[in-house]
Amino acid sequence: MQRVGTWKRFRPKLRGQLSDATVYESQDDSIYAAARRLALEAVGQAKSGRYKPDSALKRCARAVARLRDRHVEDSEHLLALLILQAPGAVRAQREMDRHRGGYKNRQARLFELIDFNDTFVDTVLSLSETERTTFTDRLKAEIDYFCNYMHVPTLSDKQYEAIAHGLSREIALFIEAKRLGYQARMTSRSQDAMGIDMIITDPATKKSIGIDVKTHSAFHWRMVDLQRRNRLSEEERLQCELAGFCGITNGKGDRAVNTVLFRVATDRLGPIHHYRFVDSDPVAQLLRQALKYHGTYL
Repeated sequence: MQRVGTWKRFRPKLRGQLSDATVYESQDDSIYAAARRLALEAVGQAKSGRYKPDSALKRCARAVARLRDRHVEDSEHLLALLILQAPGAVRAQREMDRHRGGYKNRQARLFELIDFNDTFVDTVLSLSETERTTFTDRLKAEIDYFCNYMHVPTLSDKQYEAIAHGLSREIALFIEAKRLGYQARMTSRSQDAMGIDMIITDPATKKSIGIDVKTHSAFHWRMVDLQRRNRLSEEERLQCELAGFCGITNGKGDRAVNTVLFRVATDRLGPIHHYRFVDSDPVAQLLRQALKYHGTYL
């Protein structure tokens, strides 16, 4: 696996082995083979009647529902869910890349991506540290195989790299917060749609912050956009850029949500390898500062 934090173009080593599913499955007793069997079984059971041909995306959606009904959340089932959600995420990503602004069913597509991203995070967190070292490349190979099996487009290397790159920051921050003794939980889909990835609480002070994790470039352009919309002054923007976090309010009235935009930039917090920070001191300091200035009693 390429080191998370030093990104190169993906070239999964397993992709060529996936052309013969029978041989591939017979030689592989990993969680990926177990997840692949679960996914193929679920999508097979989600077929319509003989005279009712259905789209691959609808079959995948029904298969996801079928698998979720089992209420099992081990690594194999989470990985199978992630594979089944991939075709919908591909469609959503393509539409968002194509339109950028508003378009029909934007909310539905947004939630498809959120669901995929949430399952990605849950899957990584369910794995051991050893299993995480190969996860990124192995998952890309599985997604490519499944999308080819369903005769639907797959994520391009660039799209997949962007998703994994961003989520690696979110996962690394969550893991580090827990390791530092904070209470941390991932948010619900509705909170995620409001821009909160996780809520971190300091058990000593009982103060909490809702965090929206941003990469270096995403944080900068969000600051620029907030200033352009007169939600931040130039001085406030510069202070946020210097601090590495920024408290904002999303929504209005009863729907207002306080959020801390939190920049996870490896040039300041150090490299991330296999979804973990190599050095915990810089991120520990940044979390303490964010909780000090923006922590509230929930």
